[in-house]
Amino acid sequence: MKLSGAHIDRFIKTPDPDVHVVLLYGPDQGLVRERAQSLQSAYLGGDPGPFSQSLLFDADIRRDTMALADAVCARALDGSNSVVRLKTQGEQAAKAIAALMDALANGSIKPAALLLIEAGDLSKRSKLRQGVEQAAARAMALPCYLPDRAALRALALASTGAAGANFTDDALEVLLDRLPQNSAMASMELEKLMLYAGEGASISTGDVGACISGAGESGSGDLAFAVAGRAPQRADQLMRESLEAGQNPVGLLRAVQRHFFRLGEARAACVSGKTVKAAMASLRPPVFYAQTRAFSDQLRLWSAPALDRALGYCLQTERAMKTGGAAAENLLARLIIRLSMARSGQTLPARSETL
Repeated sequence: MKLSGAHIDRFIKTPDPDVHVVLLYGPDQGLVRERAQSLQSAYLGGDPGPFSQSLLFDADIRRDTMALADAVCARALDGSNSVVRLKTQGEQAAKAIAALMDALANGSIKPAALLLIEAGDLSKRSKLRQGVEQAAARAMALPCYLPDRAALRALALASTGAAGANFTDDALEVLLDRLPQNSAMASMELEKLMLYAGEGASISTGDVGACISGAGESGSGDLAFAVAGRAPQRADQLMRESLEAGQNPVGLLRAVQRHFFRLGEARAACVSGKTVKAAMASLRPPVFYAQTRAFSDQLRLWSAPALDRALGYCLQTERAMKTGGAAAENLLARLIIRLSMARSGQTLPARSETL
């Protein structure tokens, strides 16, 4: 079954306990991740156990054809709810998921976990998409489309409303011209703007210009490129210079996070068959022409699982910053060292244009 519009929001807020498989797909990969995380949180509750979550990739299913069914049927050690997240590219997991759906339909297996399938932009001919959309009530498909201007406007107004802030003059229209056409990245830009402006502020066009450089390119600055390019000394130098210049550690973290989001989206496009050049051009906004060489080199440095782990580290660091336990600058430095010195699980030949 396929949901759309407000039905998706209601389902995410209160998941149907009879639904055991949820497919999240579409061109907005930021929204795919965001909705998967929201579903996981709603399903597990406020205090999930240490063994309540598991993560699978296409490679895991190729190595072990029973890995998916075993994970879905495995109960958490403490008996609580559990979630399995499968990150798949295109149709690579379609056969395994079809077998799982058949087993669920005929009752040959008893699911103990919610399966969240995070996929790319699937066409109507996709076997994976058809299998979930045409299934009985045990499965649900949630498309994640790129936000239009009206959706970005609603997102911006919701952010300012929650902070008790408002826009002056043409500030909102200027902001909409600058926000990236990606829900997760736009949310991060709005959070950065709220952090810059403060609670109850009247946000001017000057505030927007000072905080958001335009079309999301603020997330692809020198620091982010140095981190993803595995240049730890350069990354450390840029981080220290930025902090000394008064930049906020959370803003720097989100710049790095946005860059890894874009690498992940381009990586998924390459795996689906696009060339590196076409994948970079398909991003919104496209990669700046002066950065295409560095960006394409980084696509070959980072595998899809490594990019997911990097984004996970970013989220963990941001949560730690918000708890106030350790100094935000120290947490940022630790993250930058960890990412810039990371080793990819897959390094591809430099001469290959198609990943």
